[in-house]
Amino acid sequence: MSDDALQGVQEPMTFEAYASEILGKDGMSLLLTCIDYRYPRRVLDAMARIFPASAYDQFILAGASLGACRMDWQDVLVQHVEAALFLRHDIKRIVILDHRDCGAYRHPRELEIPRDILDRGLPKDVLPSVEKASHQSVVSKLIPMLRKRLPGMEFHAWLLTREEDDRLQVP
Repeated sequence: MSDDALQGVQEPMTFEAYASEILGKDGMSLLLTCIDYRYPRRVLDAMARIFPASAYDQFILAGASLGACRMDWQDVLVQHVEAALFLRHDIKRIVILDHRDCGAYRHPRELEIPRDILDRGLPKDVLPSVEKASHQSVVSKLIPMLRKRLPGMEFHAWLLTREEDDRLQVP
């Protein structure tokens, strides 16, 4: 394939590559992550490796994006962002880090997630494309809600995998 044919084709990017490109910009980031024990170490290791001296805030909710769609949990997230801003944390962007095989996405009823956000849970053996579409759908509903409550904030979203990460489209 010629170089001309590759123009405009975006190479796949890992969360780590994204972090080194975007999170190094002026201002702090707030990382919204899930409580799943398999992923915090990966996130902390990547951030320590990429930004050994950079500050960022982290907020953890079951299901990350899905949990933030519960209004009572969203209220707490927004209150924490507002408190951090009051305390002079220069937060410019919120980065949502969802992950594959999320228990919250399998059990939205038990977590009292509104049906208009996620109607039914995902099966354990869900196709990757269906799983990504579900996370994309939730992020597409969450970010407009957060934009109303946190005007001027940038939003980014990622779906972490074990090998390759999927960027989710921010509406």
